Amino acid sequence: MNIDEKIPDKDRQDKIEGIHKVPLFGALGVAALALFVVAGAQFSGAGKVTRSIGVPEQERTLLFRDGASGKVIVRDAVTKKTLATYGRGEGAFIRQSMRAMSHTRIQQKQEMGQPYRLVKTKSGKLSIVDPVTGKFIKLNAFGKVAMDGFLALLDDSAESANATTISDKGA
Repeated sequence: MNIDEKIPDKDRQDKIEGIHKVPLFGALGVAALALFVVAGAQFSGAGKVTRSIGVPEQERTLLFRDGASGKVIVRDAVTKKTLATYGRGEGAFIRQSMRAMSHTRIQQKQEMGQPYRLVKTKSGKLSIVDPVTGKFIKLNAFGKVAMDGFLALLDDSAESANATTISDKGA
C-alpha cells in the first residue's frame, strides 16, 4: 500500500462512530442547573449577607472639617454647633476613624462634604455610619477609650467632648 492511497472507511481502526451524547447532555445539565441556582439566589436574596448596626436609641449627624494648624473641627450637621476641636495629638482615634471613612469616599469618588451619622443602639453599641457609601465602623470593637471619645460627641455640651480628647492611651 502506498502512502498516497486513501484507506477505505470500513478498514480504518481509528474512526470514532457518532458523538457520545450522554456526557454532552450531562455537562449541559450541570451548566443549566448552575445558571438556575445563581439566578434564583439573585432574585430571591437567598444567602445574601447583610450587616446592620441595630435599632438606634440615640444618634447625631456630624460634620468633620479640617481647621487651621492641622485641627479637626466636629460640628453638629443640623445646628452647626461646634462640638469639639481636636488639635495635633488629641482625639487620635476619632481623627483616624474619620480619615478611614473619608478614604472610602475618595475611593468611590463620592462627595466629601456630606455628614456622617453617629448612632448608639438600644443594646449600647456605638457606630459611625457613612450614609453616602453605606460603610460603618462599630466602635465597641476598639475599647472604652475609643468609645468614650465618640460618646462625648452625642452629649450636648461641647466641654464634654473636648474633655476626652487627650488620654494616656493616645485616643
